[in-house]
Formats: sequence, structure tokens, C-alpha cells
Amino acid sequence: MSITQPIENPYIIGDPVEGNLSVVREEIIRKLKELWVMSSQLQSVVLYGHRRMGKGSILRYFARSCSADFQVVYVNLQGLGAISQGMGEVFLAISDEISDAINLPPPNTDELLKLPQRTFKLYLKQAIQKLDNKGLIIALDEFETIEDLINAQQLPPNFMAVLRGFVQMSPKIAFAFAGLHTLEEMTEDYFQPFFASVIPIRVGFLNRATTRQLLANPNPDFLLNYELEAMDRIYDLTFGQPYLVQLLGFLLVRRYNDQMFEQGKPRESVFTVADVEAIIRQNELFQNGRYYFTGVWCQAAQDAPGQQDILRGLADYPEGCSRATIQEITGLEESKLNDALETLARHDVIIETEGNLRFAVELFRRWVES
Repeated sequence: MSITQPIENPYIIGDPVEGNLSVVREEIIRKLKELWVMSSQLQSVVLYGHRRMGKGSILRYFARSCSADFQVVYVNLQGLGAISQGMGEVFLAISDEISDAINLPPPNTDELLKLPQRTFKLYLKQAIQKLDNKGLIIALDEFETIEDLINAQQLPPNFMAVLRGFVQMSPKIAFAFAGLHTLEEMTEDYFQPFFASVIPIRVGFLNRATTRQLLANPNPDFLLNYELEAMDRIYDLTFGQPYLVQLLGFLLVRRYNDQMFEQGKPRESVFTVADVEAIIRQNELFQNGRYYFTGVWCQAAQDAPGQQDILRGLADYPEGCSRATIQEITGLEESKLNDALETLARHDVIIETEGNLRFAVELFRRWVES
């Protein structure tokens, strides 16, 4: 087929894995439907995993989808920032989203701030009635914001217990949280009352086959193709990290359009390994991906000390190295080294195979090395 005009870029680098989410995250979507449809009582869940894996995209997918059994209301907690009115301010943000989703006027702001628990509870009852007893799932993205607000004393320590009370008041209400931490890491006392009954669902990397599918079929009208070796090269560089897969696809399409229609250099409509290598040699890839790279790096400064020291040392070994080598480079005592390595592995930053430690995502290794 002759291509006579620039290709509309189908890859999404703002929110990963949006377009064909039901395909690339089929297993997780099926699991959530089972918990929210095939049960007499809605089940609260936590989606956790590596940064920019598409956890929020999964919640937004359900919020956009029409269901005869439940209504998902999506709330991004990162938009709260610092708050001064306590839990009433959080409930106000949630109420606004419920109002938009089901066309139910939000509660009076003054009453909500003055008596937050009582006012919001009554509003939830009205929402269930408005939905004709269809289930209501409140999806809270960027869950770490709640932990930060509690630690900053902007939310009371019993906030999670209050949320649990809302769930207990009706089998038609549940929460879906999305965040970076696993349940095992939520060790503060104020989380225990709620998360004892919450189902954890890990959102991991895409496998090789799904990565190929995402690249080759970003939408039904995509006119460009990939050599199999090029798709495998992208997988090897990203380990199936969905945001980075989309970013590489986005830059490849933009490069194709620039060569064909800006520079006037005719080329084949097939991406090769040489095209991929040309993209990763450009600083634009790391500039566009800085939010992801800096986010993973900053997370490595939290919890167990020594994580960033390990990453700096490990970055010099593209094929990986042993624990003994890393210990010699960092000078960390064995217990601290083990704690840091365990945290990095749990957060999907490094992989250990038969005693060999290496970065999970090769592009992140290159960013650290630079």
C-alpha cells in the first residue's frame, strides 16, 4: 500500500496502554470482573506494581466502560496536593467525581467539611439508590498520597478505618486502590484494619508476545510494520515496560514521518533493528522518558538504604554481576545489602538469576550509567 501522507501516531506516551488495554491487560481485567461481577458482595482490591505500568489506565478503563453490575468512579489523588480541611477535603474530591459519573448533585460543601463522615456516608447511600442498587466502586489512583497526608498529619490516622466503615455499610460499595507499594510494605497500624480483607493484584511487565502485539497492532488502521527482530529488540531494551514500549513506538513513527514527509527521503514502511538503534542513540528518548526514569530512581531513595548505591554500581555491568561484586563496589554490610536488593527486586527494578544481578529494564540501566 502506498503511503502518501504522514501517519497519525497511534502510540500514547501520556497514559500507557490505553487504546488496546483490554488486549494487553486481558488477565487483570478478567480477574477484576470476576471480583466485581461473580460475587454477591463487591471486593475491594489493590493494584500494585512498577511505576507507569498502567495501573491507573486499568481503573480508567473500567470507569469508562458501561456495566450492568457496577459503576467505577475514578479519582486521582495526586491532584489533592496539600490539604487543610482534613478528610472532608478528600471526600469532597471523591464526591465531585461521583457527581459527574452518575449525575447526582454533590453534598453541601460546608456540611461535608464540618461533618465529613456522616455527610459522605449519606451521600454514598444516595448514590447506591441512584444506581438502582448497582455496585459502586471508588477507584483511588496514586494511593501513596493518602500515606503521605497521614504522615504529614493532614489526615487523621483513622482515615483507613473510616473507609473500611463505608465498605461495611453496604455490600454494594468497594474501593480499588492503585499504587507502587505491595500490601506487605503497608505496615503502619492505620492500614491494617482495611487491608486485611483487600485482594492484592500485581500489575507487572508485559511478556514478549504481548509486547509484539502492542507494537504491531496499536490500532486496526496502523499501516506500518515491524521486523520481528526489531520488536524483540524493543522488548530486550524495555523488558515489556508498557510506557517505554509505547514511547519507542511513538518515536519510531515520528522518525518515519520526518524522513518521508519532512526530509523527503523515501524508505520502507517496515521498522528494523537499525531504526530502533537510531532512536535509542538520540537523547530525545531519555528526555521524553525522564518522568519514568527519575520516578524509579527517586523511589530507590526510599525504604531500605543503599538502593541507589547498588544501582550506580550495577549500571557498569550490562550483563549483570554477582552479589559479592556489588558488595565490594558499594561497601554495604551484608544485612543492608540484602535488604536493599530485596526491595529493588520487589519493586521490579533488578532481577537475580542464578546468583547474577542485573537491571530489569536495560534503558533504565543506560539512564543510570549516563
